[in-house]
Amino acid sequence: MATAENKSGFNTLAVVASAVAALAFVYALSLFLTGGWFAARNLEYAAKVYEPENTAVRDFLAEQQSVLDQDYRWIDKEQGRVGVPIERAVELVVERAGRLAAE
Repeated sequence: MATAENKSGFNTLAVVASAVAALAFVYALSLFLTGGWFAARNLEYAAKVYEPENTAVRDFLAEQQSVLDQDYRWIDKEQGRVGVPIERAVELVVERAGRLAAE
């Protein structure tokens, strides 16, 4: 009968186990590097898109929004143009549409 002992000194089981371990390590490393790349890409995207770095533009937009949110104001007194807060303008449009629909 043949014995399970290998006389050549080559341990097949150890080689296969080492290869599987190496493949698992390479796979885990690739997942780690891919995750790092996606995280870096998302940080860069957020810095460029979501966080405005130009403070002058951000301040200008805030100033313009505060003007739009104010009470009534003259746009052009000679032509009789008045600025109306957005919420009030919406109410006026709805009221006017209701009156026109009732006629």
